[in-house]
Amino acid sequence: MSTKTRRNIIIIIVVILALLILELIFRPKVVRQAFAEPFYRAKKYPQAENLFRKNSTKNDAPANANLAKCLYRQNRFAEADSAATIALNSAKDKKDILYDRGNIAYKQQDYSKALRDYKEALLLNPEDDDLRANYELTLRKMNKQPPPAVGLQQNKDDKKKEAIRNILEGLDNKESTDRQQLRSKQSLKTDKWW
Repeated sequence: MSTKTRRNIIIIIVVILALLILELIFRPKVVRQAFAEPFYRAKKYPQAENLFRKNSTKNDAPANANLAKCLYRQNRFAEADSAATIALNSAKDKKDILYDRGNIAYKQQDYSKALRDYKEALLLNPEDDDLRANYELTLRKMNKQPPPAVGLQQNKDDKKKEAIRNILEGLDNKESTDRQQLRSKQSLKTDKWW
């Protein structure tokens, strides 16, 4: 190998190392995220939690959502709930975080909160079968709980009516959104009358 080729290889290696160092200096969150994900997939949740926690700030929804998932996997539901709530406050796409927060509430046996979160997520994503299954499971779980002694039958009827009303409202919202999208597509078409 000639000296010119060696010199070019050394220059390329130095440039690559310089770029890596710049990445570490200017974007440490990305690097921590890259290290945390393999820990999470390998079910090494405490190590992943440390890295996710370093990334989490009040305005960083993905980092807080990742932290909430990691805490959930460690059965630390109260902490997971607060991290999910912080993520929800700054998230643009809330359906996945609502789904996760519903799961957290379900594990804490706070079925009414789980139901609210699942319902809100269903309104944002009505085609999600897992979400719908969790919603129905939570409804069944709530119906199996011993209700308060006063107004027993009235309470059951109200819950059933509310569940039906919630589903119908979700379908109405979806239908209205579909209609609006269809109208906007139709209004863009120009009909040639000649």
